[in-house]
Amino acid sequence: MFDFNEDNVDKIEISNDGGDYVAEYISGTGWSLTNTDEFTLNDAVVASMATNMSSLKASKILEDEDPSKYGFDTPIKVSCYIGDEKHTILVGDATPTYENFYAMKENDDNIYLIGYSNGAVLSANKDELKQTYIFTYKSYNIDQFALWEGKESDENVLFSMSKDADDNWSMEKPYKDNSVYYTQVDEFLTDAAKDQISTFVQEGCTEAEYSKFGFDNPQYVFEVSAGEDSTKVIFGDMINDGEEMYGLFVESGQVVTFIPTEISLLNYSTLDMMNTSVFSTDISNVANVSVTINKNEVLLDMSGGEENYLVNKTNVSEISEDAKSAFVTFFNSFNNAYFEADERTAQPSGDPTITIQYTQTNNIVTVIEYIPVPDSDKYYSMKNGEYTGFVVDGEIIDAISSSYENLMNEIK
Repeated sequence: MFDFNEDNVDKIEISNDGGDYVAEYISGTGWSLTNTDEFTLNDAVVASMATNMSSLKASKILEDEDPSKYGFDTPIKVSCYIGDEKHTILVGDATPTYENFYAMKENDDNIYLIGYSNGAVLSANKDELKQTYIFTYKSYNIDQFALWEGKESDENVLFSMSKDADDNWSMEKPYKDNSVYYTQVDEFLTDAAKDQISTFVQEGCTEAEYSKFGFDNPQYVFEVSAGEDSTKVIFGDMINDGEEMYGLFVESGQVVTFIPTEISLLNYSTLDMMNTSVFSTDISNVANVSVTINKNEVLLDMSGGEENYLVNKTNVSEISEDAKSAFVTFFNSFNNAYFEADERTAQPSGDPTITIQYTQTNNIVTVIEYIPVPDSDKYYSMKNGEYTGFVVDGEIIDAISSSYENLMNEIK
């Protein structure tokens, strides 16, 4: 029926019961709709249309002069263009046995039988033309993304991440930090790019209709940006006994459903996106550290290098290797402390059990404090007088205390 090079197709026109659509191939971008922005095109579907038409063969020509019996009163029409060269197919009904589709060519009275799989691709309806992935940006083009548990507000943000001009990722909220796990960021974007829509429900949803789907009180909100392009998805009510969840693509107003157990981006937490160390720096970058444990203060001086580690002006390097090792172990006990959990709504009060004041070789001073959480073995983590929003496990405090005692015993 047709014989043309699919790679040269630069425009495809599709007419179905949903409307008339024009898809054009743009070098460097791929296939996109150019006559409407009501939905994002599934470029794989239109590319497959070109592939299926390019060398399409009919298995039979029917000897019948009444096309209306085969669905050609309202056929689906697909036209592939190579410049001004046009190739058009009309796709009618499937055969009763679902082995074939009836098809015709423009300006040709013959009725053909084509393979069912070919006809299924060429007779795609409006929903089948829609992109099913939550977003289609290339991961290297993404420069911002954020996830909220609930409405978009600072108290609900799980993470808000941004990338600078040098491709370095940092967390903007809830914890300002440029020390993040790049592998986790890459893993999140890879997983999120695979998340897909289950079904299409409604187009053009307005704010007045949000309550019908739970978008006025969402469970999650996700936003991702790549340059000037962005996608925001609101996750609403659960339906079908929790097996599905409403979703809204804010820009287009498209309402969909998701299968929540298959949406991987909802499984990530704040701690997954960040370097969870409370504060950490290489010992060679530290001039001195003042540590106060239960009102006992000890001053560690590293300014003289590892051969001159001082504890309250005593050079432990001259005492023994065990004393020097105990010095490093004590430093690592607080320098390698990690957040245990996100408790950002808490309001810490009381005196700190441990206070650690770093003075780095560049004269930057950082103060870390650990305040007990009432009726718990956790401790609020404070940084420079402000609550980080996170707590550490009591084992961290125990490790700092025991390594301090061991160091002091070695000195004695």
